[in-house]
Amino acid sequence: MKLWNVANRSCIRSFPLISGSQDAASSKKSNPSSIYGLCCAFLPGNSHIILGSREGSLQIIDYASGEVVFEESNAHKGAIWALDIRPDSESLVTGSADREVKFWDLELDETTGKPCFAHTRTLQMNDDVVAVKYSYSQDPTKRLVAVSSLDSTIKVFFDDSLKFFLSLYGHKLPALALDCSDDDTLLVSAGADKSIKIWGLDFGDTHRTLYGHDDSITDVKFVRRTHTFFTCSKDKTIRFWDADSFQQILLLSGHTAEINTLAVSRTGGFILSGGMDRQIRVWERTKDIVFVEEERERELEKIFDKEDGAKGNASINMTGHADAEDENDDNNEFPQSEAAVRRSVLSVAAGDRLAEAIELADQELKDRSSNPKRDVTTNPLLLNMEPPEYMLWVLRTIKSAELEQSLLLLPMSHMERLVYYMILLLRKGMGVELCAKVAVFLVRIHQNQVSSFSCSCLGYSQ
Repeated sequence: MKLWNVANRSCIRSFPLISGSQDAASSKKSNPSSIYGLCCAFLPGNSHIILGSREGSLQIIDYASGEVVFEESNAHKGAIWALDIRPDSESLVTGSADREVKFWDLELDETTGKPCFAHTRTLQMNDDVVAVKYSYSQDPTKRLVAVSSLDSTIKVFFDDSLKFFLSLYGHKLPALALDCSDDDTLLVSAGADKSIKIWGLDFGDTHRTLYGHDDSITDVKFVRRTHTFFTCSKDKTIRFWDADSFQQILLLSGHTAEINTLAVSRTGGFILSGGMDRQIRVWERTKDIVFVEEERERELEKIFDKEDGAKGNASINMTGHADAEDENDDNNEFPQSEAAVRRSVLSVAAGDRLAEAIELADQELKDRSSNPKRDVTTNPLLLNMEPPEYMLWVLRTIKSAELEQSLLLLPMSHMERLVYYMILLLRKGMGVELCAKVAVFLVRIHQNQVSSFSCSCLGYSQ
């Protein structure tokens, strides 16, 4: 076990996990043996850690000295997969592969003054227990315990009486992680079926099922005092969700292997993630504004690019070779912008919309030239705007992330007309910044055509 200081990213202490240092029943020393830790939590006071192991033992460790101050070597007959401390810090619950959920009271040893625990109640389940979670209610009569088992069901019990309250069905594979919101209105479960389910704790109804991960979801954690939560998965990603709007807010990538666990700070200022790549990553909250639509567009672009790459590889495999230009060819030019090699469904739609706007504006000018007396726009598609103003309005409706890609889809004739309308706008002092951005991009991308056109106008030959 390693203890870390998050502020300076340093390891404070590292000590082996050993069982058999003291037999709880006889209080005699026995031969120590190594154990495999599966779950842990800080006890109240932040001076001791409680640990559940694959061998079924429960330990309380003083992390200042690394000493095991109390141990229940036969707490469970199977691996302890989950534990949770009650919000009032007076009890804890453990779930094990022996199909039992056990409740323990946290106490202080009268002789040593060190923390210990005593078994009080046992709840028998129909299958192996993979996750347990207390609700945050301070009222003992309303406090709940949620238990997820290997039969893909989640059962909710009253903590004081252990009476059955709700049974939540819907996961096709076991729910590997559970968490409750602070106001006790929502329960989020995430499982091996790659789905996230948001449940109402009043009636057990499913508010929404969310999808996004490409592999099993291993952990889920709410941000305190909010309805937002994080999930991590074996697909090497962390995702941030809003349980009220049912939207994905952020996608965090960085791990190179499966992510097993998450921890969220009490203030929500940072999260921690640990994975099979032997890394613990610290993710800090910044002041940058997140635009959900743009994040969704970026993810769609990645999916689009991945599908294009898969199709390209498939065509190469079918033909046995790929057509390629000679690397030594002087005319072989590489794209000068990343946008030139990336195309999404949204950028294609934006390009079509821009082309239609240019054609509408040209048609309006043509109608005016044929009828000089008509000086007012009558085409309802122009929204009662002048053609240059309408072009500026259309450009502003295209998201900045899609603007360059949509401009690449326009034919050369439409490019020339777009430049014409920008000249009219600049003469009026309208949309100067946007027109300049578009003009710089067009010149950079079509530099060869512009220089060829300039030379032909001056009577030079290339």
